[in-house]
Amino acid sequence: MQHRMLAFAALGILFVAVAYLAAGLPTADFYVNFYEAGRAVIHGRSPYDAPAFSSAPWGVVPVVPFALLPPVPAHGLYFAASMFVLAYVAWRLKATPLTIAAMLLSPTAIGALLVGNLDPFVISGILFPPILGLLILLTKPQIGAGVALYYLIDFARTKRVLEGMKIFAPTVAALGLALWLFPAWHTRALDLPANPWNRSLFPFSVPLGLLLLWLALRNRNPYFALAAGPFLTPYLTFYSYLAAQIGLLHVDVEKAIRRDVLQVILSVFLWIIMLRLRL
Repeated sequence: MQHRMLAFAALGILFVAVAYLAAGLPTADFYVNFYEAGRAVIHGRSPYDAPAFSSAPWGVVPVVPFALLPPVPAHGLYFAASMFVLAYVAWRLKATPLTIAAMLLSPTAIGALLVGNLDPFVISGILFPPILGLLILLTKPQIGAGVALYYLIDFARTKRVLEGMKIFAPTVAALGLALWLFPAWHTRALDLPANPWNRSLFPFSVPLGLLLLWLALRNRNPYFALAAGPFLTPYLTFYSYLAAQIGLLHVDVEKAIRRDVLQVILSVFLWIIMLRLRL
């Protein structure tokens, strides 16, 4: 019990230290996108009053508590929370410290943290039961599409249609209401492929995405479907490939390669790609 309390105290100190150090770091999205969207909701307006906000409307939910604070401390706490969410997902997957460090030190993880986007919170949806997890993952369809396809195919091929309808009902209802109440979301989403920060390899990446989706179905493993998502979408920023890295943290990867070795290889490879292509 004492060791657990000491561990929680150490984590609390680390969280505060990270928040303090990160507060003044530059960020591309947090202030002009998510913080502004959160402030709009707090004042009873649409999150799409923030011109840069293009995620699903419920994507503003994790941002609202931070938007209650002044911008700079809000950014520091959001950065720390995002980092801890990524580490928690890896810990839940029983990843080793080296594996977690390799993932967190990859350019995609660092990019996601510095940009201040929703990716860590969206990716965490893989930990939830699918009735809720799908809703979280589809906050950014470019991250969650692979998992949605996985469950659709899995329910169909196992003839669990009624169960599938129950699982998908909340997400379908939320998507329908969102498109009706927030037409700006649909408009902005359609414009995303033309975004200058688009680093999707679509359609050339589709075979890799389909291979990972096949592995997911073969192994009944939605984490491989999470890894497939970034390769099946026409829009993706470079740091959102982090979803593929998280998907490949699952222990089933050990059937082919050690997870720590794979994550180190991925981190080094991504650093080379980013530095050579200046992504």
